[in-house]
Amino acid sequence: MCDPMQLTPRDLALLQFLDRTPVTVSQILKASVAFEGGPFRDERRARERLQALSRGSFVHSYSLGVTGGGLANYYKLTVEAYRVLHGSEAALPHRSFFAELSPSRLLHTLSLADLIVHTYTTAHAWRLRITGFHRENELVLETGTHRVSPDCHVQLSTAGRTYNVLFELDRSTEPLDSTATSSIRTKILAYEAYQNYVWGIWKRGGGREQRPYFRVAFVTTTADRAHHILGLAQDCARNRDRKLCYATTIDQFLAEPDALRSPLFLDHYGNWQALVNEHPSARFIRSPVRINPRVQPVLPLD
Repeated sequence: MCDPMQLTPRDLALLQFLDRTPVTVSQILKASVAFEGGPFRDERRARERLQALSRGSFVHSYSLGVTGGGLANYYKLTVEAYRVLHGSEAALPHRSFFAELSPSRLLHTLSLADLIVHTYTTAHAWRLRITGFHRENELVLETGTHRVSPDCHVQLSTAGRTYNVLFELDRSTEPLDSTATSSIRTKILAYEAYQNYVWGIWKRGGGREQRPYFRVAFVTTTADRAHHILGLAQDCARNRDRKLCYATTIDQFLAEPDALRSPLFLDHYGNWQALVNEHPSARFIRSPVRINPRVQPVLPLD
């Protein structure tokens, strides 16, 4: 009988990352720069270790068709690995967490994985601590008739300050301005309502603890779409001075090595913002952009 597979610190870091999102080999190679035990040297070594973890029943491997008719794989946790990470008595997530992705969700999920990987590696490079994380649909914000689940929640800490970022990966497949539950307007209204709700609790408690504030970061396909989202945010804002929603493009976010601290995002007033601003009283030296409250074509981001 074979001995049980011995997991190294890097194996555990890899499994912890798979607990956040399914990934391909190239994505895990990039993320591994932040792994305890050091990064993988190349894709071949990352693939070989993933295959070994698959044989050890810690990882599921699923086929992924790629351009040109070739085959690649993406990887998810098994039940066994989940229990290694969370304990044998931990309640298991829905079975879809371990199952093959449906074709309709594949592109969104792997694009979200790109965003999570980049957030993870950027935080590591600039010594920002990730002190909290909720995967897709794990966090539910509900108040009154409003209900919304971000694509992921990342809590970052540095210099005694905490930043809560709720990411919305928008691939321009959902309606912008409609009453549909999946529309951007409906999501923004739900986030506005929830922010008011937690602020109300905080104020009634005397405001002694850190203010329960978060940002909603829409990462979308085009500058035009980003402006449309912010126009809706301006229209839906319950508190005009509160900068709740930011927006940028997927390409800009992934291309910036310091994506968390650089002013890549616009707020609903057209001012440039960073997700982690260690000097909030200082202004970024970038010209503001006019955001129209109505959904209409605009000039691209510079």
